Amino acid sequence: MRSRGLVVVLALILATAATAGVFLYARGVREEARRGGDLTTVIVSKVDIPANTDLNNLIAEGQFVEKEIPTDALVEGAVTSVSQLRNRRNNAFILAGEQIPISRVEGGKVPGGVLSIPEGHQAITVSLEAPRAVGAALSGGDNVTVLATFTDVPIEEKPRQQPTTGTTQQEQPRTEAATVVLVPQVEVLRVLVPTRTATAIGGGEETPDTTGDVQVTLAFLPEEAQRFVFALEQGSVYLSLLPPDAEGVELEPLTIEGIVNPPKVKGAK
Repeated sequence: MRSRGLVVVLALILATAATAGVFLYARGVREEARRGGDLTTVIVSKVDIPANTDLNNLIAEGQFVEKEIPTDALVEGAVTSVSQLRNRRNNAFILAGEQIPISRVEGGKVPGGVLSIPEGHQAITVSLEAPRAVGAALSGGDNVTVLATFTDVPIEEKPRQQPTTGTTQQEQPRTEAATVVLVPQVEVLRVLVPTRTATAIGGGEETPDTTGDVQVTLAFLPEEAQRFVFALEQGSVYLSLLPPDAEGVELEPLTIEGIVNPPKVKGAK
C-alpha cells in the first residue's frame, strides 16, 4: 500500500512538472516572438458590427482594443490604430475579434462607397417630419414611393368662343393643387432617427421616443434626383413604404376634381 501511495505521489509530481514545463515553454516562445518582432499589434472590435455603422460611437464606448497576432497571420491593410476608424462607417459586417482590413472602412475602395449607392444612382438626404417618413419606421434596404403635392398647378382648358362676335376669349389659366407619384420606387440607403429616453408613468421601463425630423438618405437616378429636389423646394413630399419584394406603381396626377368626380369605371353602374 505504501509503495502504491508513492507511485501516485510521483505521478502527481510529474504531471505538475509537465504542466509547468508547457506553460514556461509557451511563455518563452511568446517572449521570444515579441523580442524577435514576430508579433504585430492590430485593432479589433469587442462586438459584432453591422454594415454602415457610425464607428465614432463605438470608439467613444471603448469597443475597439489592441490585439497581438503573429506577423505571418496579418491580413493585408489591417487596421493598427483606432485613429484609422475615426469619422468613418464600415461598408461590410465586422466580426468581434477579427482583424479589420482598412478597405472595410474606406468608401472609395468599394463599389457604391460607404452608402453602397447602386450603380448609376445618386444619394440625397432629406429631413422629414416623422409622419411624412412613415413614422420613423424606415430602415436601410427598404423601398419607398415618393409622392409630391404642388399648389397652383395650371389646368389646361379649351378656349371658349364669344357667341356674338365669334372671337376667342382669352382667360387667365385656372390653377389648383395636384398630387403626383414623383418616383414610384426608391431604395432607402440610411435612416437617422433622433430619439430621447422617456420614462413611463408609474416608474415603468424607459422607452425611446422619436424627437424632431427623420433624416432619410435615398438613391435616385439623376433625373429623379432633379425632380425630387424641385418637389422639396416647390411643394411638399411624402414617402410611402412598399412591402418587401413589391414594386412601385405609376399613377395619374390627382386633383380635387379627381376625388369629387372620379372617372367612371367601365362596367360600373
